[in-house]
Amino acid sequence: MTKILICTAFALFLAFSSTGQEVWFFEEGTDATFYDQGIVNVGSMAPSFFEHTHPPGGPQWNDKIPCSNNAFKGSTSLRFNYTSNENGNWRATVFRKGWTTADLKGLDSLSFYIYSDNNFPAAALPLIGLIAVNKSGAGDVPSKLYALSAFNNDIPARKWTRVGIPLSVIFGDNENSQMNFASTKGVIFNQAEKNGASRLILIDEITAYKRMAVIPPVSGLVAAGYDSHAELNWVVPMPGLKYSIDASFDGGASYETRGETTENYYLDFLPEKGKNKEVLYRVTTLVQGRESQPLETSATLCDFNNDELMDMVQRYTFRYFWEGAHQATGMALERSNGNGRTVASGATGMGLMAMIVAHQREYRSREEVKDRILKILHFLENCDRHYGAWSHWYNGDTFRTQPFSADDDGGDIVETSFVAQALVALKNYFTGSDAKSEQIRQKANQLWREIRWDWYRNGGQNVLYWHWSPNRHFAMNMKVSGWNESLVTYIMAASSPTYPISREVYDEGWARNGQMVRKRTFYVYDINLSPDWGGPLFWIHYSHLGINPKGLKDQYADYWQEYVNTARIHHAYAVDNPFYFPNYSAKNWGLTASDDPFGYKAHEPMRNDNGTISPTAALASMPYTPEESMKALKYFYRERGAELFGKYGTYDAFNDAQNWVQRAYIGIDQGPIIVMIENYRTGLLWNTVMKDEELQAGLTKLGFQFEVPTSMSMVKPAPLKVYPNPASDKVTFHFPEMQNLQPVSITIFSLDGRALVSRQLQPQSNHFTFPVDVLDDGYYIFQLNTAKEVFHTKLLIRNQ
Repeated sequence: MTKILICTAFALFLAFSSTGQEVWFFEEGTDATFYDQGIVNVGSMAPSFFEHTHPPGGPQWNDKIPCSNNAFKGSTSLRFNYTSNENGNWRATVFRKGWTTADLKGLDSLSFYIYSDNNFPAAALPLIGLIAVNKSGAGDVPSKLYALSAFNNDIPARKWTRVGIPLSVIFGDNENSQMNFASTKGVIFNQAEKNGASRLILIDEITAYKRMAVIPPVSGLVAAGYDSHAELNWVVPMPGLKYSIDASFDGGASYETRGETTENYYLDFLPEKGKNKEVLYRVTTLVQGRESQPLETSATLCDFNNDELMDMVQRYTFRYFWEGAHQATGMALERSNGNGRTVASGATGMGLMAMIVAHQREYRSREEVKDRILKILHFLENCDRHYGAWSHWYNGDTFRTQPFSADDDGGDIVETSFVAQALVALKNYFTGSDAKSEQIRQKANQLWREIRWDWYRNGGQNVLYWHWSPNRHFAMNMKVSGWNESLVTYIMAASSPTYPISREVYDEGWARNGQMVRKRTFYVYDINLSPDWGGPLFWIHYSHLGINPKGLKDQYADYWQEYVNTARIHHAYAVDNPFYFPNYSAKNWGLTASDDPFGYKAHEPMRNDNGTISPTAALASMPYTPEESMKALKYFYRERGAELFGKYGTYDAFNDAQNWVQRAYIGIDQGPIIVMIENYRTGLLWNTVMKDEELQAGLTKLGFQFEVPTSMSMVKPAPLKVYPNPASDKVTFHFPEMQNLQPVSITIFSLDGRALVSRQLQPQSNHFTFPVDVLDDGYYIFQLNTAKEVFHTKLLIRNQ
């Protein structure tokens, strides 16, 4: 069962007549030593001086403002170390991160925080101004400069102090200039003194904003406790605000700031002092150096067992295909950090299989899941198709093919096979007589039957071609030939009831008449098909989201043993670590196609390894290497979750040699995680697809041996709901799917394994209460035995 302990606090939503907005010119340095968008006019300051630096490895850009690790917020501030001499003039401009422009119209204030080790007179404050795009669009225009001393007092020593200037002064004085304040680029700091004085000040949090009469609090704050983190969600009062998250580990006696965000959620990975206890949280709106009233809630954390950890990862990963999808169509986005329109057919096929997991485990209501599936099937029916096949990419807004490359602007038969695998799963899973299940079955079956697999033989050749273009036809000239991720393409093509391929196409085109078989041994593990050292791991995942490799054999390989050995080679390679990449180990392993610091690559041992670990590689290998994959899951989450775990689960990739994390997600990396973990836990997708008679006929045609699932092999998780948790006097157990009432045996264990209470019950319904008032405060393991199943759950007893 899933253990998510949720405590909710609600606040009335308050309406405010004023609106708030902030524009940030500086919040954090590029790294601890410099800010890339902080530019010093190095050629025109003499005989004055302003310290400047350059990026690591980039001495030709020796004009950057240095950073300090003494900061008002975050980890860095700007370091202004200067001397202001007669006949000299230093100037430093702080541009926005990424060199973007900002619209300051409608804002009324500009401010920043300043720090000095010594008392700092207001008269010594730098002059300040703005730089904006010329109204003509050509070049930039600086404003006049203004003395901050006219608006601020002296700065006390060793205290961060906020200083500022009304924007109306700058706007009004430059009204007739060529400055376009709707495209403001940066804030200018300029020499104010001429007395030869040397100064060292720190500058942080440079913002422009509209002042607000009242700072609005968040509402609807909810916290959920997991194994090593708590997740907080809330309703934002208006766009563009920042929020502080504070936590108490001592029952509210003291609070510490855990972080700040502009999002409506926060994942707090907790230190050891927060484990296995209730943590109190406060969320406060931050605007213009002021705070709202905090909203409070709590979350209880407790250690998860392996099954609960896997379920948590599946839940988070599913969000990519639910919250992170193209909402108008339900299609899976190619990546989370893209343009929000590019959707991918292959990732959507994986997403449809993730929907089956979500329906089975009720990650969302089952009716909602069916509605989302029907929305996706509507897109797949009505988008551009090319002899029944789907394109690699589409524009989700227009339903039109979006070219993957110049010649790849039509059908992609490999990506189509990932969709087809999902269609077969859908028509076999949704067997109910309700209208939505019938619609899903009918639409999935129709789409499956419309795929013209034989067209992709390019004139009847005994091989499938990957791409066909309505403009360039088969100009890509890429044969689908083994060994790679495309075994599923030939199996689906052979299984088609309408446009099938023959056994010869498989033997000659895919297997190359046996030439794809090359027996080799790496780290004592034999492989016959995979490239040397195992290749990228997605090759053993994509084809087997639905096609069960257990018991799958043909004249070329024992596929289960091939894949187990391939994953083991990857693991052994990480332990061996021949290139001495930092942190490769028995728990940090797995190379596959993903983003990396230098672009996108299909990473594999020895031949294409630059130190990039892709979590999907180890996590999706859970069926093949459960022990090694579980170690990786715990490492990614428990040891490095604050770096590597976000809203949709583990981030796409990281490279410790480059101190780099891709804090984003790719659809075809997320899909195998949730589906393959489910196949390890219950065999759900394997059993659903493998019971399809058309698929079985296709496998038989190609000469495969395979396991046929029996009616008993469709393992369905039997949910158990337990509440309240924490409990005091009694607890309720609810078995939603229990049809026939059975005797239940309950045993309560202490955390050190001692049996404390044992009772036999005969429930009168599928939910019943059990007294716990005899238990002291603390954690206990409850074991419930029925005639067919055993359940374990951990409960916290907290007496009132």
